Amino acid sequence: MLKRYKSINVSLLLLLLNMPLVVSADDMDWEFNGFITQGYIWTDDNNFYGPSQSGSWDFRELGINSAVRIHDQLMLTGQLMSRKAGAVDDGAPSVDYALLDYRFVEKQWGHMGVKLGRIKNPFGFYNATRDVAFTRPSMILPQSLYFDKARNLELSSDGGMLYGVALFDSGRIKSELVVGEPRKDVNVEYAYLNRDWPGSFEGSEGYLWRTEYSSNDYSFIAAATFGNFKLDFEVLGTPAPGAPGNGVVDIDVSALSLQYNFDRWSITGEYFRQDISWGSLGGVYGLDPENESESFYLQVEHRLTPEVSMFLRRDILYIDIDDRDGLKAQALFGRPANTQYARDWTLGVGWEPNRDWLFRAEWHKVKGTAWLAVQDNPDESQSAENWNMLSLQATYRF
Repeated sequence: MLKRYKSINVSLLLLLLNMPLVVSADDMDWEFNGFITQGYIWTDDNNFYGPSQSGSWDFRELGINSAVRIHDQLMLTGQLMSRKAGAVDDGAPSVDYALLDYRFVEKQWGHMGVKLGRIKNPFGFYNATRDVAFTRPSMILPQSLYFDKARNLELSSDGGMLYGVALFDSGRIKSELVVGEPRKDVNVEYAYLNRDWPGSFEGSEGYLWRTEYSSNDYSFIAAATFGNFKLDFEVLGTPAPGAPGNGVVDIDVSALSLQYNFDRWSITGEYFRQDISWGSLGGVYGLDPENESESFYLQVEHRLTPEVSMFLRRDILYIDIDDRDGLKAQALFGRPANTQYARDWTLGVGWEPNRDWLFRAEWHKVKGTAWLAVQDNPDESQSAENWNMLSLQATYRF
């Protein structure tokens, strides 16, 4: 399976290199854009995006993206991203997405197409646009669903997508299916294995299917997402007692997303489930053979003026629905109970003085540490259950 995905990517690269040679520049419609974001984080306890207890500037995003329309049915697009986020992301440039998009059906009733390459995963409302601050509803997305500590796994996959849009009198239905190899890095080990063990996730495969309905005026939007990731862990050397052996982390995901939009108000809610199995890895420190996690949020946004908006959000995450207070994990594995849940109240304001600039400020009052990265908080025993966070952001796009 992995060899097939690599073969697809090699073939696509050859196509991208050769196609411009046979197409006249006058026939192409070229777009080039970019953005830069600088953030500041302060917390009274725990760390987020760097050593935030003393104030952290370790959150920066720099992206350059381009789209070339070869002709009416064929487009090339991609984005190069540099992201600094504490000890989770070091700012090294990486390809967020790079793909060939061919729309093979274009009718009055809708259209259908296929994408090949590194493709944004169609998950929830915001995953496909989470890398651009102007398209996020807040500086920090609800961490119960959009885990920054495992961003690359959620963000994109190497493979193919089949998509289609059907138009009706009352609205439209859009459906997308991605099959490919989800991205992995050491952050995925921390997120799903609790630490960086000797070894790494090598091969992987997965799929995501998402269908969305939206009314013609976008006053009502509903989406459902289902998928599965299989992450193949390969041990380096002989595993120590309690360390994982060769095996697969099997992750089933499902999400339901709803949004109501009024003249100046928007109400958004999303519910997410993960069924995770570590059974084939053997005994792994701090993990049950399998569990089900649950998360959801509800957000109310008010647009005071065309330039200024405010929101209030309640965001809740339970690592194990059978251990919502974390006491089982504490008794069995010695992990602090607060690492198994996070309940976050967020109040935020955004100001967009013109199309090029965006400023945001958010206050988070959090109980629990389930979505904090181990890399920024290496000693779980010192984590505080109740903590507060102030986050500030400035973004410029060009």
